[in-house]
Amino acid sequence: MIKVFEAFSGIGTQRMALRNLGIEHEVVAIAEIDKYALASYEAIHGDCPNLGDISRIEPNTIPDHDLFTYSFPCQDISVAGKQAGLDIDSGTRSGLLWECQKVIATKKPKYLLMENVKNLVGKKHKPNFDKWLEWLESQGYTNYWQVLNGRVK
Repeated sequence: MIKVFEAFSGIGTQRMALRNLGIEHEVVAIAEIDKYALASYEAIHGDCPNLGDISRIEPNTIPDHDLFTYSFPCQDISVAGKQAGLDIDSGTRSGLLWECQKVIATKKPKYLLMENVKNLVGKKHKPNFDKWLEWLESQGYTNYWQVLNGRVK
């Protein structure tokens, strides 16, 4: 059984995907601050330990896990947003991606799953995406990424 830590869990779509694919898993903890998302998460999945704000989590307190999922906020990179970006130490919501470094470096999960909007690989934000991939490679990860059509058929 795969043990999962879901950061920026929202309503738990990563967990839903694993369940829909028939992958046996256990979510050992989540990190979410939105009270409405948390209420939805609990209604859909039941109670799960919430470690709260990822920028305030001490990585050693996170339970061991095989899969780290992180769907960091998209507001600052989405074409519908103000394009504030995701630079390191920018203070933007999308910049919270870089908080995941401490989790990955400390816990060293076997697998990583990142989800976000298509514009993450758009002209303006691709340099930061490439920087992220380079950092992951420096930690020993092999990266595979793809833009998917999320439209329901």
